[in-house]
Amino acid sequence: MADNFSNKGYEDYFKALERQLNKSGAPEVKKVAEPEVKPEAARKHSKGVYKVIKLRKSVIAVVLVLCLVAVSSVIIAAVSKNKAETKPQISDAENKEPKIEHKPSISYTIPDDVTDVVLENDAKSIIIVDKEAKKVVAARNPHTREYPASTTKIMTLLVAVENITDWDAKFTMTLDITDPLFVAEASVAGFLNGEQVSMTDLLYGTILPSGADAAMGLAISVAGSEEEFVKLMNDKVKELGLKNTNFTNVTGLHNENNYSSAYDLAIILDAALQNETCKKVLSTYQYKTAVTPQHPEGIELSGTLFSYMYGTEPETATILGGKTGFVNESGYCIASYGKGNASSKEYIIVTMGNTGRWPAFYGQIDLYKHYAK
Repeated sequence: MADNFSNKGYEDYFKALERQLNKSGAPEVKKVAEPEVKPEAARKHSKGVYKVIKLRKSVIAVVLVLCLVAVSSVIIAAVSKNKAETKPQISDAENKEPKIEHKPSISYTIPDDVTDVVLENDAKSIIIVDKEAKKVVAARNPHTREYPASTTKIMTLLVAVENITDWDAKFTMTLDITDPLFVAEASVAGFLNGEQVSMTDLLYGTILPSGADAAMGLAISVAGSEEEFVKLMNDKVKELGLKNTNFTNVTGLHNENNYSSAYDLAIILDAALQNETCKKVLSTYQYKTAVTPQHPEGIELSGTLFSYMYGTEPETATILGGKTGFVNESGYCIASYGKGNASSKEYIIVTMGNTGRWPAFYGQIDLYKHYAK
């Protein structure tokens, strides 16, 4: 533009610029001869022309925007109508996801006329279950929460067996496990620091001598820690539909939030008996662990249940296996299973809170005599 207007004044420059703008913004209009006007009037007229041009551009812009809005509204309305016509109408009832209720795999019928335990037995809670009929034969406070002591280890056994993935693995016992148990005066299987123990030996060590060291070994082997293993135990509690059971440890050492009931403990034992490995462990009297450098001859393990009776004392029945437990806060607890000699019917009997060892064992024998035929 500098080349085109080098010999002209500014007035010619602005006229040329105006023509350029008119070419880009509107169609070219032939200029009509105008009467000569004074410069003052010309400036006023020019201002008027510019005002008209600006007004036209703004009006066009507004009109365009309004048109776009109107077209968009029509399109949106059409699409919405189409969706409304094609989308199926679902009622509130149909729209809600169905609630899935998990029915416990094991449960017992408690008749309205179920008899209280009439025998002399100072246990706080008692339950006698006809295993085949899934029926409670007699009971005393079956749903009352009690401290289960080492009968807790029945659940430890069950959860471990269901979650062990490598049966050839070995667990190395450490002082971090054995020292606190020694201080707590917990019963142990006797595995030593650095001893490599098989999964099978840990199972028998947990149940027969009620070894807390073996139970801790199972927990760490399966879940990495006791805390994580306890989560699996409580998951199993929910799966079995137990209402009065919660676990805080794998050993049964006293904790006010580690509790169960006679009814729930019978369910746990029943579930364990349905697993062949658990049933075998729970019914074994003696077992010897594998040879290790720490124990060149292995460890002789004996079941606490059969250490105080043969299992044949009831005469009319045979006690086949189970688990005992004791801490000061719980009293003596026994969860056992057996069968009537005449009928071969299987029974589960749980007693919790006996005041002494002999009342607990003699009490179980008497219950089998009276109810297991």
